[in-house]
Amino acid sequence: MFALNPSLRLVENSLEFSEEGQSTTSPRIAVVIPCLNESQTITKVIESVREVLPNCGIYVYDNGSTDDTCAVATAAGAIVRCEKRPGKGRALKKAFGEIDADIFIIIDGDDTYETSYLPEMIKRLQHDHLEMVVGDRLKDKSSHTRAGHYLGNRLFSKAISTLFDMEVEDPFSGMRVMTARFVKSFPSVASGFEVETELTVHAFDLGVGFAEMPVAYRERPEDSHSKLRTIQDGSRILFKLVWLYQLKKPLQFYGYASLLLLIMSLVAFSIPLTEFIMTDKVRHFPTLIVSMGGFVLTLLTFAIGLISENINSHSREIKRFIFRSSQRI
Repeated sequence: MFALNPSLRLVENSLEFSEEGQSTTSPRIAVVIPCLNESQTITKVIESVREVLPNCGIYVYDNGSTDDTCAVATAAGAIVRCEKRPGKGRALKKAFGEIDADIFIIIDGDDTYETSYLPEMIKRLQHDHLEMVVGDRLKDKSSHTRAGHYLGNRLFSKAISTLFDMEVEDPFSGMRVMTARFVKSFPSVASGFEVETELTVHAFDLGVGFAEMPVAYRERPEDSHSKLRTIQDGSRILFKLVWLYQLKKPLQFYGYASLLLLIMSLVAFSIPLTEFIMTDKVRHFPTLIVSMGGFVLTLLTFAIGLISENINSHSREIKRFIFRSSQRI
């Protein structure tokens, strides 16, 4: 449990005083709920959010639902907006661009996350001066009946932790609390479920503090169906992870690629070299030509890595400088 500093006390629409006697206003909180055909659960999610955060703004971003999600969400008192282009990433990108708030919360509309953890996540964000707090669903393995999804999450979390030198337990969590400057600096290009991966890597790119907190997770109701396609979405997330790796750490990515090319070229070159040593003749000219081409590609690939790393290093420092210069609530 985290004690909340008086200057950061979370009381909506009120005026308080810090320890130094200066007046401080409470942060504006926006809860963003991306939805696709969630008419069965959206009312419960909205009501549970309002119960723990009674004065927050609740925004439902419908992503092309064919059921009564919009009407049900409106009746429940949420602000409903639409993103007709398919994909959770597009819905969140639109929400981040349109909403003005100090703290952003995203939570799925399928009623799988326990909203009672949200106030504590907000306190953690403020008390520890973090930019993002993620709800970790994977601490309790028993809450996941789909073993394949649990294993996939674990594999991806290990991959992200290794590739980006950061400890990540649940990179695909759909419940996150973030500061406005973190959200507004997020250059998302993801269209689907890979947006959570981008948010996690964005924290690495900015070099900012983020944390994960264990939260309760429950399976969907029987009359609600998951939009996650295991093979297709898993492949897209894997491709996105590789793409982000070469974008954020190009020297490592192209360095490993050039090492692989070098090994292959040496293996190919060993054939005509051995032949020349034994017979003073080279009969496998095509193999020799291929090996020489491989050596050239090795040098070019490594050069690309060096140039990209130099450009990326400068752009990252500029990005971090701009981020640090922005005001934090």
